[in-house]
Amino acid sequence: MFKITVHENEKALVYKDEKFVDVLGVGTYKMFHLFKNYRVERYPAKHNGIDGEKARTLYKLFPEMVEKYFTIVELKDYERAYVSINGKFTDFMLLGEIKLYFKELDITVDKVDVREAYKVSKTHMQYIDMFNSNVKGVKRHIVSDYEASYLYVDETFVEVLDTGRHYFYTELRDIVTKDVDTRVKELEITGQELLTADKVTLRCNLTMHYKVTNGKIYLTAVDAPKEYLYKQLQFAVREHLGNMNIDEILQRQHTLSTEVLEKFHTICLEIGVEIKGVYIKDIILPGEMREIFNQVIEATKRAEANNIKRREETAATRSLLNTAKLMNDNPALARLKELEALEKITHTVGTLNVYGGLDGVMNGMIDLTGK
Repeated sequence: MFKITVHENEKALVYKDEKFVDVLGVGTYKMFHLFKNYRVERYPAKHNGIDGEKARTLYKLFPEMVEKYFTIVELKDYERAYVSINGKFTDFMLLGEIKLYFKELDITVDKVDVREAYKVSKTHMQYIDMFNSNVKGVKRHIVSDYEASYLYVDETFVEVLDTGRHYFYTELRDIVTKDVDTRVKELEITGQELLTADKVTLRCNLTMHYKVTNGKIYLTAVDAPKEYLYKQLQFAVREHLGNMNIDEILQRQHTLSTEVLEKFHTICLEIGVEIKGVYIKDIILPGEMREIFNQVIEATKRAEANNIKRREETAATRSLLNTAKLMNDNPALARLKELEALEKITHTVGTLNVYGGLDGVMNGMIDLTGK
């Protein structure tokens, strides 16, 4: 006697002489096994299904028994499926898979033809997110608020993706996403050497602020866009400053940034970039040239100081001459000036003796004893 016990939430597949003969539910079963070999395979009653080579072998060898006891889900080579058991999503199936589910389960199968639908729907994205590990044949991509993301299918541009999550089926198509940062970025050029029109070697430090406005052109116009911007800015600075002599550069150093930007702006528009500003931060002269310029500046300032001093001396002499003429023409004015001088003197002496009254004062009869 062959005894089989099937526990709760369990199913048993019974093989007799390696032939699938029955499916048993909960209970205890006895079978006579005279000249017969029995074998039992146990599965959870709510199992996600029998899949893989086991399912294919069963269906191939015992199609009638499989159809009697199982719901068969068999996919074509271009189909994926999302399977729900009793109204709850349970599993997903890959291309060409087959699974067998016990018939008492309520099975719902949502198939997707990936020849056409290479984008995963929002509902199916939620199902995929239930699995923490990566799902085979699905590419996940997230677009941030500050990014522009460009979708290429089989090396052909298709669309600009919205901000958020996007999932794609990759079994039958080549899916590539290219992201472009749309924030304002900074590009630094330090120690850029150039030769001026009068053969003076100098170095300058530059900063450029730029923003990508057309990511599709930015990605396809040149091979390495950032390196391209760097070199084009170098060329623009060398060309512009190289046509000027050192004196012109120093005189126009506050407007050079705007002039370089005007030359550089059109080049950037051609690759989908908007220039926010080009700034020449420093112009650095060689040591010997700095010393020469310092000497020139010192001599210039000394000459300016001498000119100012001479102008002031000339103005003072002219003022004295004008005063003398006025005093010569107006004796009373001359006496007033004498009295002003006398007033200043009185602040420096202790005693002032006047002889002859007012006439003495006016005629200079004054004794300054200092007592």
